[in-house]
Amino acid sequence: MSSHSSVHHGSYQPPVLACQNVAKAFGNHPKSAFTALAGINLDVARGDFVTILGRSGGGKSTLLKLLGGFIPPTSGQVLFHGVPLRGITPKIGMVFQENTLYPWLTVEQNIGFGFKVRGQQKRQYALRVEAVMEHVGLTPARHFYPHQLSGGMKQRVSIARSLAIQPDVLLLDEPFSALDIQLRRRLQKFLLNIWQETEEATMVLVTHDVEEAILLGQKLIVVGGHPGQILEAIDISASVFSDRYDRQFLDLQQHLEGVVGEEGDIRENLSPLAVLQG
Repeated sequence: MSSHSSVHHGSYQPPVLACQNVAKAFGNHPKSAFTALAGINLDVARGDFVTILGRSGGGKSTLLKLLGGFIPPTSGQVLFHGVPLRGITPKIGMVFQENTLYPWLTVEQNIGFGFKVRGQQKRQYALRVEAVMEHVGLTPARHFYPHQLSGGMKQRVSIARSLAIQPDVLLLDEPFSALDIQLRRRLQKFLLNIWQETEEATMVLVTHDVEEAILLGQKLIVVGGHPGQILEAIDISASVFSDRYDRQFLDLQQHLEGVVGEEGDIRENLSPLAVLQG
């Protein structure tokens, strides 16, 4: 796996995103409040590809919403370029599990939608949309509507739309989990290529799939427990982890399965055997 360099030249630059002792609880009354996350400390540097791994209900999607400014922390701070994050910003892109394309817009119009809502004229952003479509292989489908696209193509459009406005960081909430394994693997490679080819691109992806977390991540964070906390943080930038059949890959996969736990959907799509049995 090739990776970006996180070394910053010149003066110090804070992480693109950071959590400082973040906790998140839901509910207004102490007796009935549910604490989803506690004690979260995390830095996402420019150029990082971070995968957040955990079982359903373990707090990983809550963490992603905190990083995106969709919900505020109950305590602690989420920092964006060293400044407390106060709500959503177009500088943080988001791709959801379910595609959120506008059905009445074409592929080209969906990708350019972020510019339009900012009041920009088409002539101001047409070249950028054209370049993004070319980069992700969507130019032949530019005049198609969402209902004419496969599930995989829809997610490619969703990713392209987020990348078009050149966010400082792209957050992805299990974007491939609803797809079959062959299509999922193609899109994993597609996303990894986008990250590798885009200078200083920064991505954070949430998944319950151990294999996906290893294949895509440069840094891997395991979230779990009650309340959710960071159980492990692993540097997996070594190229050996790009081969799912390498011994070190399989050893790490087995280790992570043990960390996350045996039950739950964390065990889906972990190996060819698991796929056959599923």
